[in-house]
Amino acid sequence: MDGRQIVSVIVPVYGVERYLDRCIKSIVEQDYKQLDIVVVDDGSPDRCPQLCDEWAARDSRIRVVHKKNGGLASARNAGLDIIVGDLVTFVDSDDYVEPNYISELLSWHEQSGSDVVMCSCLHDLEDGSVVADTRSTPEGIMDSEEAMIQFLYHLSLAGPVWGKMFDARLFKGDHGIRFHEGLNSEDYYVLTQVFLRMNSIFVRMEPLYHYSIRQGSIVHMSVFNDHSCDEIQISDLCCDYLTQHGYSDKKAMDYFRLQGRADVLFNIFQSDAPAVIYHRIARDMRHFLRPVLHDDRVSVSRKAKLLFLSFAPRTYRMLQRVSGGRP
Repeated sequence: MDGRQIVSVIVPVYGVERYLDRCIKSIVEQDYKQLDIVVVDDGSPDRCPQLCDEWAARDSRIRVVHKKNGGLASARNAGLDIIVGDLVTFVDSDDYVEPNYISELLSWHEQSGSDVVMCSCLHDLEDGSVVADTRSTPEGIMDSEEAMIQFLYHLSLAGPVWGKMFDARLFKGDHGIRFHEGLNSEDYYVLTQVFLRMNSIFVRMEPLYHYSIRQGSIVHMSVFNDHSCDEIQISDLCCDYLTQHGYSDKKAMDYFRLQGRADVLFNIFQSDAPAVIYHRIARDMRHFLRPVLHDDRVSVSRKAKLLFLSFAPRTYRMLQRVSGGRP
């Protein structure tokens, strides 16, 4: 590698034999070549471990970590433990990226001076169709305070870690940021820490990342399970972290806790969750409802939906099904 900045790419791998070659091929064929590619086999039961080793044998920039299955957060953390890059980005192993993904994000980083840069994505569906990301995200530079408001109010930045490039110093050293293991929605916990510590984020909604939506993925499960309510725990962990580190916008944190619970209800509406779960979460929502109803940063229509959901979740679900979407 020459004197240019090295970009680490972390690829967690589990049960994606069908998609893995496409993912890694899109990374090794980037038009920016100074890469440190860390592929983490999280105890995958298929041919993924062999495929990972075959790729490492073909490209000296690839290092493979084989580990016992511990989940997505554990795999990403294992990758973070050994990165050598100046910057780091995450690519999920069933996804893939455009050939200029690295070079464009790196260029934005150098031009803006921001610790974090973010692009848009395309949604690749199983039937072969591709759908553009319709999120309305402000472009340009946001400082830490503005980004935190966007994040906590779920306005634009409450999303995944992929499609972003980070200054690797955020993840290095004794106080380096890590994912919370054992829970889904782990990206929120990392982004909470990143947005609090960073100088700024630069956003350009150019679609450079391909997000594959497939049946059976973590976020598209129709069966209620032990992780269906993880976002509630993650939202509480995020707010606890912020409070411990001096963040004082309690209204924003109350909204984040409330919206985390609402998101879980929206998701389990599509599952076979028992009615008692709906009522338990709705009762919990009411604890945070009063300050949100008095928050001028929340729209009247949003307040009405949250109020309805907090007191009549099953009726809300019925109306949602009749209307074919969220009321």
